[in-house]
Amino acid sequence: MDHLTNSIKNTINVIDGYTTGTLIVDGEFVGLLLEDGSELPLDNNRHIEVRNGDGSYERVMIDQIQTTMTAEGWPLYAGMYARVK
Repeated sequence: MDHLTNSIKNTINVIDGYTTGTLIVDGEFVGLLLEDGSELPLDNNRHIEVRNGDGSYERVMIDQIQTTMTAEGWPLYAGMYARVK
């Protein structure tokens, strides 16, 4: 996606009440890295969605984020753009 499209989608997410950022997965810790560099710890009390390659969102749970790995053994969802409520 180009920069303008990303900016518009991010603005819509904020208007819709979402907090957006990059997923952090470090052992059992799951958080959202915010644009200002701070980290927002996440748990299953929050509605968490990750953005897929086609721009759509998929709901994920904490245990799914912690246990889904790449073939190399890295957390699959780490580093993905996400939105939470």
